Amino acid sequence: MTNSDKARENAYRRQAIRLGLALRKSRARHWSIDDQGGYYILDAATGGVVLGSRRELDLDKVGEYLEKYGRELRAKAE
Repeated sequence: MTNSDKARENAYRRQAIRLGLALRKSRARHWSIDDQGGYYILDAATGGVVLGSRRELDLDKVGEYLEKYGRELRAKAE
């Protein structure tokens, strides 16, 4: 993981917290069908998986989802 990837990951973690979510990364050492070694997003209040139940997300998909989710929350607030 490069420094820029780590910076993006940390930025997405902070963004997720602001949106009431949590970003986690798989800790699995070996790829399996149920744990593909990527990221997943949790609802911070319930701990339920919102996206990436197989831990298949990469940072690009995480960023896209957080942007979309943030826009939806802002639209509901208006």
